[in-house]
Amino acid sequence: MPMPSPRADAPRLAGLAMIRMAIGGLMLVAALPAQAQAQAPAPDTPPADTEDVMEGATIVRGKYTAGETNADWEAALRSGKPERIAEWRDYGDNGNANVVFSFHNGDLMHYAEHGRRRGGQAGSMDGLRRIELNLSFSQGRYTGGRKTVDGIETEPTDAEIRGANVQALAALERLAVAKPAWQDVRQGTGFSIASIPQAAAPSAEARKLAGAGGEIVFRCNDQLVAVLGAAQDRLVVETQGRDPVTLQRQSPGQRYDYFGAGWGAQRSGEEIRLEEASGRAMLCRIVSAAAPPSSLPPSSLSPSPSPQ
Repeated sequence: MPMPSPRADAPRLAGLAMIRMAIGGLMLVAALPAQAQAQAPAPDTPPADTEDVMEGATIVRGKYTAGETNADWEAALRSGKPERIAEWRDYGDNGNANVVFSFHNGDLMHYAEHGRRRGGQAGSMDGLRRIELNLSFSQGRYTGGRKTVDGIETEPTDAEIRGANVQALAALERLAVAKPAWQDVRQGTGFSIASIPQAAAPSAEARKLAGAGGEIVFRCNDQLVAVLGAAQDRLVVETQGRDPVTLQRQSPGQRYDYFGAGWGAQRSGEEIRLEEASGRAMLCRIVSAAAPPSSLPPSSLSPSPSPQ
């Protein structure tokens, strides 16, 4: 008696089951999309068909670039609120990662990372280490987690815990920018897919002025971004269609943390208050950081004396 042939839609049905588990509260780390696979070797994760979601959920997709990092992201929403945001990141020569954020009522509940990062004394020939990171939160507070490096268990660092919150805020900000676009194309069936344009990003000139490596990008509005370099000794402000301007870091006790070219800026944690000479002020929030999570800078700014 001949064996029955596999159903043609078996992979799709398996993917649907995994998505249902994720939306029900379990973490899903999906495989890299084809375009990301071409850029870097994908971590070992099971495939999933993200075209199928539970009834009533909406999928929104987009892309972003920060320094050498290129990423695809996908958000699952219910009643307009995010339940899960997955990112497939390519760090270039520094590795790659799959990252999943889980939310409840807008608060980060869980951060999961599965990937490969460059680090000292790596066990592989390419200098990359396998990282597994799972962090849990309640009402914004870290409640516990687990981390393994090349299969060896270790404690999550403060930078990784803080970085998870920073990245979650950036992911929500990208989704907020995208939200009007997917609302415009909703099909009234409880399911839609929108191709989201990349948010405003600083030019190569602005990044160069900020200083090499590890830059942090703040989004102030649709036309204006600000960039801090790794040294954080200057802030570059760029308005779309205009040349970027540089604000130098000020001495402690001054009104502004950064000042110059008719602008003043005060940094408070992960936000910058940017003020024009006219007195008009705006709030800028982090939307991307070029470094992997473990390399994010401290969340508070300690100004050093201005350069002479």
